[in-house]
Amino acid sequence: MTSQIVWCQTYDMSAAKRHIASLRDEYAEMTRQRIVDAFVEALEDEAADDISMAAVAKRAKVAERTIYRHFKTRAELFAAAGEWIEDNVFSYIPFASPDELPEIFRKLCKRFDRHPHLARAIAMTRAGRRVRAGFRRHLIDQHHKAMAPLVQHLPAKEVRQAEALASYLNNVLAWNAMREDFGMSSAEIADAIEWALTTLLKDVRQRDAAAARSGKAGKSPRKRSTAAKEQA
Repeated sequence: MTSQIVWCQTYDMSAAKRHIASLRDEYAEMTRQRIVDAFVEALEDEAADDISMAAVAKRAKVAERTIYRHFKTRAELFAAAGEWIEDNVFSYIPFASPDELPEIFRKLCKRFDRHPHLARAIAMTRAGRRVRAGFRRHLIDQHHKAMAPLVQHLPAKEVRQAEALASYLNNVLAWNAMREDFGMSSAEIADAIEWALTTLLKDVRQRDAAAARSGKAGKSPRKRSTAAKEQA
């Protein structure tokens, strides 16, 4: 009987410790998210090139050292903020073909309109550029994969140019520039980007088809050199 009581007490203590640990983890996650939220709010409200940890701490109502307890470096906080913005505000839209980009950008324009100050900060400020660095790399990689079937016969220089143009057009920078410099609405911006992307993709397909017929473009310098020697 005594051993059963001891076992029960031990089990209760273990359960209590697990419960306390769970609450501690939950509180830590809530604090971490509060810090990210405060950083995003500061980025949206202040649109500053730099955001101090003191300002973030004040908004989050935590000590500045608490920030570094959850984020070892500023870079970690910037990356976490970028992921949160991408997941919860602008939302990455996957695509397999560049022909999907005009409709995707039209959807993004509506999201930018819901958070215009944050979108502008992401596009124009130094802090915003650091925040979007992670998902921009991911997006550029997606453009590279999606464009691959269209540029199989083009030389590397033209492939790079086509990918760069498609990536830039499908970008908050394009939305911000047309909005601020030309006073265009998001619907007008989306129409203009669709026009530009459609024209670009049509030209890329024509160039690739011409290169395929010629059978010359797309070869490596070594192969072209070998072919030239054989002809000589």
